[in-house]
Amino acid sequence: MNAPMQLVRYDAMIYAIAECHRVDEVKDLRDKAMALEVYARQAKNLDAERKAADVRLRAERRTGELLKELARTPREESGRAGGKGCPAAEHPSPYAAALDSAGLTRQTAHRYQALADVPQPVFEAALRDPERKPTTTRILTEARDPVPKMADDALWLWGRARDFERERYATKDPVRLVSGMTET
Repeated sequence: MNAPMQLVRYDAMIYAIAECHRVDEVKDLRDKAMALEVYARQAKNLDAERKAADVRLRAERRTGELLKELARTPREESGRAGGKGCPAAEHPSPYAAALDSAGLTRQTAHRYQALADVPQPVFEAALRDPERKPTTTRILTEARDPVPKMADDALWLWGRARDFERERYATKDPVRLVSGMTET
């Protein structure tokens, strides 16, 4: 197959994902992209694998966007799903019904919604990174605010304070501690 035809099909898949309005539709496209990604990896076709991964990630992101729009019961919003005999189990919310029809776990749904929260420029930059293959985990990790690094001198001081606490110097007799020091 020639390159322009592949590009047309790739663009058609991206458009189809953007136009989906049901979670199970997007999940179906995501599963097909995943199968193509695995096949391309086995065939050692890196370009096709990257494009399939791109389609898969866009489908996961779109799934998260759609899930965020669905109504939930108060128990689902707090992260606790209803069990048997619970009214929520007898009449599932649109959110629970979508998860059920698409065969998604709550954990996977949460990851897809987190992917939908990643700013668009960050998401696109991760897809275009020529050095590293994009993955859901990598995009989510890179989108988090970095933990600020403590300054070296503050870290040193913190270590001494912890030593002081660990050795219980605050409970020892200061005269005894100082008397062991030399004049200099």
